[in-house]
Amino acid sequence: MDKSRAVYGIDLGTTYSCVSQVDKFDQAVVLRNFEGDATTPSAVYFEGPEKVIVGKEAKEMLAAEPENTVVFVKREMGVDASFDKATNQFPYHYDPAEISAFILKKLVKDANSLGDNPEPIKDVVITCPAYFGTKERMQTKQAGEIAGLNVLAIINEPTAAAIAYGVKVDEPKRVLVYDLGGGTFDVTMINVDGGAIKVIATGGDHHLGGVDWDTALAEYALGAYNEQNGTSYPLDEDIRLKNRLLIDAELKKKQLTAKESVKWNIDYEGRSARVEITRELFDSLTSNLLEETVEATRRVIEIAEQKGYKGFDEILLVGGSSRMPQIKARLDREFGCDAKLSDPDECVAKGAAIYAMNEAYRIAVREYEEGDEIVKPEPIRGDRTTVVNVTSKTYGTDVLVNGEPRVQNIIFANTSLPTKRTMEFSTSVENQQAISLKVVESDFTNPDTESIVEEKFCTVLEEHTLKLTKQWPKGTPVSVTYAIDNEGVLHVNAFVDKDVIDFDLKITGVKNQEELEASKEAIEKTVVE
Repeated sequence: MDKSRAVYGIDLGTTYSCVSQVDKFDQAVVLRNFEGDATTPSAVYFEGPEKVIVGKEAKEMLAAEPENTVVFVKREMGVDASFDKATNQFPYHYDPAEISAFILKKLVKDANSLGDNPEPIKDVVITCPAYFGTKERMQTKQAGEIAGLNVLAIINEPTAAAIAYGVKVDEPKRVLVYDLGGGTFDVTMINVDGGAIKVIATGGDHHLGGVDWDTALAEYALGAYNEQNGTSYPLDEDIRLKNRLLIDAELKKKQLTAKESVKWNIDYEGRSARVEITRELFDSLTSNLLEETVEATRRVIEIAEQKGYKGFDEILLVGGSSRMPQIKARLDREFGCDAKLSDPDECVAKGAAIYAMNEAYRIAVREYEEGDEIVKPEPIRGDRTTVVNVTSKTYGTDVLVNGEPRVQNIIFANTSLPTKRTMEFSTSVENQQAISLKVVESDFTNPDTESIVEEKFCTVLEEHTLKLTKQWPKGTPVSVTYAIDNEGVLHVNAFVDKDVIDFDLKITGVKNQEELEASKEAIEKTVVE
């Protein structure tokens, strides 16, 4: 097998994860796990500080030992408190990137053992929600590095899905990718022309997904139990009860995809209840969640229209939760279309594998042209793809406007990547000896009306102070440059004359090299099954 095929795509999902490879027949295929399944539950059970179990068995421990089991860790990416090892609530104070590394190690271990791989899996592309910002993307990449992998790139999940879909279509199309996973939701407008993928606009919510539908159903079922037994248990009072109800709710939700109604027997504290859930009832209980996704979809369509892209050819449904009949029915009614369900569980990993093969080839060509490799790489035989992505967040810095602190947005969401912009500011007082520069991220999208905003609506990624070499007069020019690479990661520098701030962004939860090595060492000592 040539070097371009010794690369893999990994869908690191909130509820289920998957690994794929382009095989010797030039087809993207999913590599199954030890249980024979294409996807692995993103659940981690800590049997001890140096032994963890990942997958189906870990998920089954959720109701019995919730204090030792972690699920939905992807939702904790970017949450500063979850990366505080002194206070976070995870077993043995592992942080979300390290727990994600355990999931990756399980995927790779199974694929190494069961796949036809000439060498251990090393080079990978990992997917993330399109709506992830710089912090979450850096943490996702570090999860791969902690797991001992060489992460060639981070790619958006809807983009990966579009790649898998695009290599199968015969004509250019504008596709709206509606990606409803277990814990995250993305909606992305994409131009697809075979392997050429151009992202137009993206939006969503990485705290909205199938688990929220499960929670709504679990709350209803517990309410019915309380009514039948004269009790008043809240869902969050007993974590074991909650987890058991959520596991059962997920099963009932899946059954309702094929059936009009299901029966649910609930036993707790020596009492029982029998509940019938119809598909109509389920749709009613979760209609508010569905409407949130429809509203986000409308916003992305509006942003695309503002950029000159009016209309689309079809809606592509991906993510396991998009199987719910209510999704297609609502989107068809709202947008007058025939939404297509396309390999929802596997297409993201398959698209990442195709992208990984192309990325490995591009790297090999660059190394050859720069003289690092002697042998010119053979052209890849599989599907060729190129991707033009957009940034999902808006980035700015702090300024004074009429003496009041404000944020000046520099690069706006849905700008094509890579991108770079320099803005000129000036010192605010006489004999200024230092400059404070905040790096700020937000969800503003309109450059015409949201160029200057209040900081309370933004997230500060980092604050850096530059001590100047001399006292500068008021009004001295200060140049600030923001650049975002193809992976959606921000890089910043600023200068006053020869005084330069070249940021190595130290974002909370993103490890420096010493911290990264410590995490790698801890993970390497842990047995993963």
